[in-house]
Amino acid sequence: MTARVTRVVDAAGAVTLAMGLALTLSPSRTAQLVGLGDQPALARRLGLADLALAPSLLRRGRRRTIPMAARAALNIVIGVAYAREARAPDGHSRARQGAVAMAVLTVVDGAAVIALHRADG
Repeated sequence: MTARVTRVVDAAGAVTLAMGLALTLSPSRTAQLVGLGDQPALARRLGLADLALAPSLLRRGRRRTIPMAARAALNIVIGVAYAREARAPDGHSRARQGAVAMAVLTVVDGAAVIALHRADG
């Protein structure tokens, strides 16, 4: 596995942990800050999912292909939440940007999954 892929997975793990903590511990405030609107229950569920994934992404020396694939899949779920918020009549102004960001992250994470799978042999 290349150093670049390792950095991508490590970064994904760190961001997943940080967002998981923020969304779980302060769901209302974090949801507003990131553009998910007034959806604290959704924010907390997404945070808990992030917290479940983070340890597997941060664990070096073990295969991280499946956790990274799960991260990419969770990006799609979060992207759909952003898209719904963007379409709502009173939707958050940053929701469209969030949806685009999650689409880009899904592609990046998907490329990392492919690289990890090839490295796993």
